[in-house]
Amino acid sequence: MSNLRNLKIVLDYDGTNYHGWQYQIDCISIQQKLEEALFALTGKEKRVAAAGRTDAGVHARGQVASVKLETTLSIHKLLHGLNHHLPDDIAVLNVEDADDDFHARFSATARVYQYYLVSAPNSLRRNYVWYVPQPFDESLLNPLAEKLIGNHDFGAFARNQAQVDHKRCIITESFWRREGDCWIYRVSANRFLHGMVRTIVGTILDTARGRFSIDEFDAILSSKDRKRAGVAAPAKGLVLEEVCY
Repeated sequence: MSNLRNLKIVLDYDGTNYHGWQYQIDCISIQQKLEEALFALTGKEKRVAAAGRTDAGVHARGQVASVKLETTLSIHKLLHGLNHHLPDDIAVLNVEDADDDFHARFSATARVYQYYLVSAPNSLRRNYVWYVPQPFDESLLNPLAEKLIGNHDFGAFARNQAQVDHKRCIITESFWRREGDCWIYRVSANRFLHGMVRTIVGTILDTARGRFSIDEFDAILSSKDRKRAGVAAPAKGLVLEEVCY
């Protein structure tokens, strides 16, 4: 009788010391560390799929991975065994048996990201927020964010990706909120392009600081031209918060 199981793994990580999720030959990635932990625990080499391929320096509170694996280990032993073999800046929060057709990436219906920025320096949060000392017009943040809701071509906010067939994404949430001294941008969509959230944040801030007018912001979105948008915000302020299924 086969012990092949389809495992759904939920994890969080501090992306500071990693070159993103995806496995790379010459760099350390989150995927590599999780696969190494799986091998150390089960003796099996397996490729793990993720719901979102976070970039270098990006963090996650609710990343989801899936892997098909022959094992008789209990959920308890899988959870605690993986955490035993993982470094302290990566933690498995939950492991469960999923349906055979579940796939972390292709079964997802939405991803939720949040971006964190502050206007005052703070050494304890330096790896998790973007410090923006220059003044900006806070009243423009949400009107600009709302313009992105809906089905749009986000080519102006994404790096070139040869493997992507199209650059249309459906954004269902896009808004800013203030918590203490921190501004938090929350955005949910069915899919995200490479560098998309960080470029959106950078372009909104450039507009709020006067580099672009509101009409120019509209023109950037319509242009589908990455060269017209602002500089991408730093990776360290971005967190993959949740994946919806």
